[in-house]
Amino acid sequence: MKKSVAAAAAQPHPPGRLIRAAAPAAPVSPPDWLAAQSGSTQYYWSDRHGAFEMAGIGEGDAVSPANGPEGWPALFTLLRDRLPAGQSPARYYGGFRFQPRHGRASRWRDFSGYRFVAPLIELHRHRGATTLSANLMADGGGGVRDAAERALAALDRMSLEPAQKPAAPQSHTREDRPDREEWEAMVRRALDAFADGALRKVVLARETRFVTDTALDPVAVLRRLIRNTRHSFCFCFHPAEDRAFLGASPERLFRRAGNLLESEALAGTCGRDPDPAADAALAAGLLSSEKDRREQAMVADALRELFGHWCGTVTMDPEPALLTLLHCRHLLTRISGTLRGPADDAALLAALHPTPAEGGGPRRAALDWIAREEHVDRGLYAAPVGWIAADSAEFCVAIRSGLVKGNTLTVYNGAGIVPGSEPAAEWREIETKMRNFIRVLRHDGTRHGT
Repeated sequence: MKKSVAAAAAQPHPPGRLIRAAAPAAPVSPPDWLAAQSGSTQYYWSDRHGAFEMAGIGEGDAVSPANGPEGWPALFTLLRDRLPAGQSPARYYGGFRFQPRHGRASRWRDFSGYRFVAPLIELHRHRGATTLSANLMADGGGGVRDAAERALAALDRMSLEPAQKPAAPQSHTREDRPDREEWEAMVRRALDAFADGALRKVVLARETRFVTDTALDPVAVLRRLIRNTRHSFCFCFHPAEDRAFLGASPERLFRRAGNLLESEALAGTCGRDPDPAADAALAAGLLSSEKDRREQAMVADALRELFGHWCGTVTMDPEPALLTLLHCRHLLTRISGTLRGPADDAALLAALHPTPAEGGGPRRAALDWIAREEHVDRGLYAAPVGWIAADSAEFCVAIRSGLVKGNTLTVYNGAGIVPGSEPAAEWREIETKMRNFIRVLRHDGTRHGT
């Protein structure tokens, strides 16, 4: 690998473009490799089928509002201008705030309105092959010597030894914001707002803070989250020493490869039961639930309309299917299409985010209601996070996610409120969605406090 970096440093390159040096690596689990590395900038992404994983350390290039453009179209253009030409596997990883101009809680300060990174050193596994690579940004003269020196230093520090398990917290306290009484009152206000018909659905978020007796290691939390999750996009963005955003989301916002576009409508929730008969009854109840079917149909109808506008041919599941996760189930409808014209990921993102599954509907009315009534700074929660490559992109919706800061894990979840929703049932639904994080804390051996 060092020879590849040195060879790249010896050649001239196009100024302002990423140069990728890569070499085959021994098979190793990317999360385990990441846990063994030192440093405060760490990144992880995996698709939900386990075909692709990336673990990264350091930053070969990072773009945020502090050094990048303001609008999404200009951002996508900038990133693609910096990516290597041709069929390079190089990608920028990152995401956007749920509403860039709303909320400025200090705990989100390292994430800005958007932030995308090409890690300095990456270990990625794709379809069984493991590769170690370096992303080197060419300077104004086309040289990468400075970047190569940083990469070589990082490679010298890189450890291939198994990570030591960090000391586990022994106890934690919990605080819900809003608390149950305030939450149920907010749901009732939403139900009242449906009366005039201007608002048909609104998605309300809640944050739950777990404070432990010792500092939390974000990568350790991530590894336990991966073990307690299936059929989910797993991610960790750790740009600063004391904070990281991570999660395991079952929901794709969109994937585009060439002119093929894919998305899905995910909504409606029920829990799981260890008893097979009771578990089957829960699944049947979700499929037959008029309220959940109506909520999910609102998302599917919105996607059908958008795909009809963007695509020449559209394929959509005729009926919602069950998506079965470890701790809950959802209703899922898949949709795909062939784009009519040139791909425009920024326009696709603006059209799709937020879907009715994250904001509500109609979109503007729902977002205005959330801005007025919901006193949670969502930050990256329920926002698009993913990757951008030269001629493809994929974003999931950052649900089932949390922010680690020191000894505090703040978990974010939401519930879709429609006419007929019951406040107490919506509270219980969020508790169901949060089980993967609660299990992560219990796996640490932590005792629940008050």
